[in-house]
Amino acid sequence: MYDVIASITAFMSRSIQIFMSMPPADLFLMLWPFLLLSIPRYLLTELVVLFQAAMPESRAKVAFRRQLELQPPLVSVLLPGFNECETLETTVLALREQSYPNFEIIVVSDGSTDGMDAVGRRLAAKGWIRFFNHRMRGGKSSASNFALQAARGEYVVICDADSTFDSDSIWHLLVEFYRPKVFAVAGNLRVRNAPSNLLTRLQALQYILSIGVGRRASAMLGILFIVSGAFGALRRSALLATGGWDTGPGEDGDVTIKTRLAGGDVAFAPKAMCMTDAPDAWWTYYRQQLRWNRSMVRFQIRKYGWLFNPLRQKFSVRNLLPMLDDVVFQLVLTVTIPFYLVWLHSEHQSIFWPLMFFVTLLYTAINYLHYLVALALSERPKLELALFPYVPLYGFFMGFYLRTVRLLAYLDEFFFRTSYREPYVPPDVQKQSRIYDPW
Repeated sequence: MYDVIASITAFMSRSIQIFMSMPPADLFLMLWPFLLLSIPRYLLTELVVLFQAAMPESRAKVAFRRQLELQPPLVSVLLPGFNECETLETTVLALREQSYPNFEIIVVSDGSTDGMDAVGRRLAAKGWIRFFNHRMRGGKSSASNFALQAARGEYVVICDADSTFDSDSIWHLLVEFYRPKVFAVAGNLRVRNAPSNLLTRLQALQYILSIGVGRRASAMLGILFIVSGAFGALRRSALLATGGWDTGPGEDGDVTIKTRLAGGDVAFAPKAMCMTDAPDAWWTYYRQQLRWNRSMVRFQIRKYGWLFNPLRQKFSVRNLLPMLDDVVFQLVLTVTIPFYLVWLHSEHQSIFWPLMFFVTLLYTAINYLHYLVALALSERPKLELALFPYVPLYGFFMGFYLRTVRLLAYLDEFFFRTSYREPYVPPDVQKQSRIYDPW
């Protein structure tokens, strides 16, 4: 054991000495992805969220909040679900504990076979929900659109049928509509089953960093491109005008882009908290991430790739910037990093592993900074403090494992169009969606 520790210490010391003695130009050439992309993006994120947290609420927002308190508009909460028999009642009970006084809950069972329809009818008989049962499955988009047509509220809240919420969450979502140009508001998400195992803890870190901090910054910069289908709010008029949800997977990102193309802004409500269970098995998580990341190619590249074309009639820098943010930091970096690593190994084989160690140290330091900012802004700092020891593993989780899964998803979707055969959406519905695919 002593020899192992001594060897690791010697390796660490030698790695640091190597890079301290290197010419700055050589070091820059080897570390350019980190220096030119990661550091500026991380630091910009931290500066933006800290600046926002220090700012008092605007007068317009305070006035809108008071107006909501005096005359709270009807809100329609949509709960489309497939085989959510075990979780539906818990979610409905959590919604009924909301402090917001004027909302309806619309549940659509999308061809469920586990008895969800029986639970829905029982809850409807109590007057808690409005329930609709589809005998044939049409996919989440179909169920969401049906619920939208049944909705009577001025605002629509979309959420999963297996989630729970803080009691003031609907209030926090609605207040962000104080600006008339806001068409959609993203809620904040946390992992409810974080203590289950290592995988759920790493996902909990992912949620507090990429959603709790990342989306807060993106919204303030005007480049937020996603209102998660797990929890978010939209103006019903905007949803109806843009045609609602198209066939998924990735339908939540798609509907958000459509609201931006209609001229709307997307806001983020950090205090509108939704708790959801994350996959606790690696195979389940792997399949989920494949499905989610295929939508990058299906929607951002195929369907909305024209947003990069300045000659198109609806081209705008306002929508180009968030597209660039998504495509560069997710797709381009994921695809190019393997080539960069191969080049680095072939050109600097003797110092390749010390370099990897040095980069890991840098990313770990940045991730801890990111985590501390998230902790300072968190509504649950005591709970999330338990994730502190897992931050060093987070870099490996995001940088190696998840990036590899993303690469597989992008290549799979680009060459094999697997998203059109996903069981997430029934085959006959998928066939119809291909009609509208420009590629």
